Amino acid sequence: MRKMRLSFLILATLLAACSYTFTVDLGSTSLNLDGLPPTSPFGEPYVVYPKTPITLNPPPLDVVRALWVQGVARANLPLNARVLVYARAQEPGSECYATNQFVLCPASKAGERVGTLDFGGQSEIPFTLTGDTLLQGLRQGRLWLGVALEGSVPPGLGEIRLEEMKAHVTVGL
Repeated sequence: MRKMRLSFLILATLLAACSYTFTVDLGSTSLNLDGLPPTSPFGEPYVVYPKTPITLNPPPLDVVRALWVQGVARANLPLNARVLVYARAQEPGSECYATNQFVLCPASKAGERVGTLDFGGQSEIPFTLTGDTLLQGLRQGRLWLGVALEGSVPPGLGEIRLEEMKAHVTVGL
């Protein structure tokens, strides 16, 4: 029994040594929130997406063991609100409503929720996002990140930016 545990420990150590973490720069995305409708056009909460996705050259992602995205969220004013972050790897479709500035999608069809930004009275906070859709978007080279505010939009909120985003990808056996 002891020999089997030792063998398992050695095997686990070797497999862990066969992994590598690299970083992919995702840049920034900005969500202009001016002109949001006062009520949801869907009868349920909605997610605001930019009209264009984050685009990149897909890195080779064979055996992904872990993926997370880190960055800094900035609002044009201090917020006492929680902001839910969603991700889509596919272009928002007919279930969504496009304007000149953004795309609104009903929360039930908005994509995967990948994180929460709790500003706590600040205008700038660090964040970490995780989820399967982030990996799909990296593999395809296109990723939409959108936000939904819990509650109503505070007066004067005009923009939320997700900046300095880096995807940390661990690959290996």
